[in-house]
Amino acid sequence: MDNNYENNNYFGVRHYKVKIVKERIRPLKFISSVISYALFIWLLLIGLTLLVYVADIKIRAMKGDITPPAYNAYVVLTGSMIPEIQVKDVVITKKRKPEELEVGDIITFLSSDSRMSGIIVTHRIKNIYYDSTTGRYSYQTKGDANNTEDFALAEDYNIIGEVIFKIPKLGYVQDLLASKGVLIIVVLIPCLAILSYDIVKLGRNIGKKYKQKNSKMTVVRR
Repeated sequence: MDNNYENNNYFGVRHYKVKIVKERIRPLKFISSVISYALFIWLLLIGLTLLVYVADIKIRAMKGDITPPAYNAYVVLTGSMIPEIQVKDVVITKKRKPEELEVGDIITFLSSDSRMSGIIVTHRIKNIYYDSTTGRYSYQTKGDANNTEDFALAEDYNIIGEVIFKIPKLGYVQDLLASKGVLIIVVLIPCLAILSYDIVKLGRNIGKKYKQKNSKMTVVRR
């Protein structure tokens, strides 16, 4: 008879006391599980964010709206905003109405400078100008690390949004993902590893339940 069971006969009814043995959690196994699931959740959140972002752009494009979405993200490639924003930081922007912007705000905008055609810049607002005849706003901007203000004013129709927060050095992750073959290593392999771990864990649990069932069936009753 299994030592984990004690047979007691009360009023002709057999009762079995079950001894519960707590499984000892191995530190290495616990840490690997936490890391695996944290990585899985991280990848899932990134995937969902990209899905919502692309879907928003597609839906608005179908309606004829080609303006930037309410929220956007950009990798900073220069040190013009050091120390506030470092190279390879990712800035998250939120679309604002022109009249909502204030001196001191950091904005991301399409440069009006003919020498920087098509370049997206993230600088701080130093002065705000309003043309009552056109009802348009323009902004004098400057990089915190630059000695002089920007050559051209930023026009309100070129403002992508105000910087609401930054993610330090996330631009390096983007560089890695853009590299050939790295996307498979960073995304596919961890997902396969997590999936394989879950399958092995499920197999072990099924095996334990099968053994427990067989052990109960082989108990000798007195």
